[in-house]
Amino acid sequence: MREPTAVQQTRRDVGPITDRGAARRRQLLDAARRVFERQGFTDARVADIVKEAHASHGTFYTYFDTKEAIFVEVARTVIEDMHEDMAVAVPTSGLDLRVHDAIDRFIHAYRPNAAIIALMEQLALDSVEMRALRLDLRDSFVQRTRRGIERMQADGSVPADLDVEYTAEALGAMLEYTCHLWFSLGKEFEERRLADALAGIWFATLHPEGHGAP
Repeated sequence: MREPTAVQQTRRDVGPITDRGAARRRQLLDAARRVFERQGFTDARVADIVKEAHASHGTFYTYFDTKEAIFVEVARTVIEDMHEDMAVAVPTSGLDLRVHDAIDRFIHAYRPNAAIIALMEQLALDSVEMRALRLDLRDSFVQRTRRGIERMQADGSVPADLDVEYTAEALGAMLEYTCHLWFSLGKEFEERRLADALAGIWFATLHPEGHGAP
């Protein structure tokens, strides 16, 4: 691996210092994402990325030192995008509406990012950094679910003795793996029927028979 110049190292450490530099970096990230989604991580090369971005190798190495480094940035962008997609207003009343909203928002956020998430999971087996990023993405959703359940416990919608932490973990795992089967492995589902089935399982878990009406 070539040693970066002082200017290159500075740009890698602190980021672009001009609008033009920021645009070039963004162009490389967008191109890298398309290449990774099309070719996977192993078969993708820096040469493929610079060709896709209509950039030079020198431009690439101004901002990134390896293929792995730019994939990490692509993964971070996916996490930010998913956080933004899920950070919308949540219905304030009606357990059924809250559950359906949470599932629909997760599916909407997962779908366009499924290919990169699948690559993150593959790389997480051998990369401590990628494992941390993948778990961070998962934890953000689990913690959001946990906070939602805690709010519903507070207003009496959910039993007070429910194990919130592990319920959020289990419901999150079910939803994540279903989306993995659907968007990454190609299992065919009818979207509304599937979302309704998932919501039914969530509702039955959070509102067991005999618990007071929300």
